[in-house]
Amino acid sequence: MAENLLQAPILDPQEIIKLIPQKPPFVMVDSLHDYTDLTGITGFMVPKDNILVDEDGIFSEPGLIEHMAQSMSLHRGYQGYSSGLKKPKTGFIGAIKSVEIFRLPNVGEQLTTHVEILNEVMKVTLVTAKTLDENGLVIATSEMKTVTVD
Repeated sequence: MAENLLQAPILDPQEIIKLIPQKPPFVMVDSLHDYTDLTGITGFMVPKDNILVDEDGIFSEPGLIEHMAQSMSLHRGYQGYSSGLKKPKTGFIGAIKSVEIFRLPNVGEQLTTHVEILNEVMKVTLVTAKTLDENGLVIATSEMKTVTVD
């Protein structure tokens, strides 16, 4: 396993926003706990006012998928920041190969997501994501292709 290259976790949501192209109210990550060249661990405390939380206080399927994609975006953003980029590159989900959602989280739950880059060709990255709840139980997994556009 590669060594974590972060000197300390990034826990300030304002610092996280500088590392991703997404802006409020569409931010689905709030911390970066671990970073290597091919892996990352992100966090997200589901807020009540999140745009993808339903009226019952449940973080929706699209919210969970977007959280996993933004976890990859955060990894990519930190990588760019580390190499001297002034602003994060824009990207999007190009294809979702698989998504399994075992449980939807509630408002106030702390999510931890592990991302891993499996392959990268040109500007297309194949990545897996695994999201865990506060008890360490896997609540969702995905494999998707992300595309960087600038």
